[in-house]
Amino acid sequence: MRLRVWLAASMLAAVAAPIAAQEAAKAAAGEYGRSAKLEVQVFESANKQVRLEYPKKDWQATAGYSIAAIPGTTLPVVALTQRKREASIVIEMTKLHQPLANEDITDLFSQLEIDSVKERHPLATDVQAKLVEAGGRRLAILTYGRNGMEGPERVRQYSIPYGADLYRVTCFAAAAQFARYEPVFAHVAATFAVTGGATQ
Repeated sequence: MRLRVWLAASMLAAVAAPIAAQEAAKAAAGEYGRSAKLEVQVFESANKQVRLEYPKKDWQATAGYSIAAIPGTTLPVVALTQRKREASIVIEMTKLHQPLANEDITDLFSQLEIDSVKERHPLATDVQAKLVEAGGRRLAILTYGRNGMEGPERVRQYSIPYGADLYRVTCFAAAAQFARYEPVFAHVAATFAVTGGATQ
């Protein structure tokens, strides 16, 4: 709860005292982008607000809630799981106290997302983030290590703001399997879209 209040207050401060526009990097190869080799299917949330593509073979989707969220709360949108449980993708939405415009997505946003990871996963290692411009929007891409139930995991988190909604697309796999599933993670993130309009 403390994190949510701090995140909301920090985002408000960033909007109240704008930082000069910062350069966003391009995503590295394999980090973000559609994969022509994947045979995909479409997931669309029950409220028709979120849409994305994920592999047709060996992956299943479990939808989360589609109720209205109040500022500071986080709700699950969908969990995508590989059949052998070698990899998973969890998408959550956090309601912000104030909408963020593209120019509000600065290095401060990336740093706040690093702090959020460290609070939620105190044993996370090698937490790195970068500000990226892709598909006409800015987002933060975080990568870090953590201990999962089956041993060391590698995690890639895409933090994507849409108005007053902050979506986190968290992708993870066993460290030894991460490279194998990286194209899936990149494709899901690149096809993720809020089709019902961001809340203000």
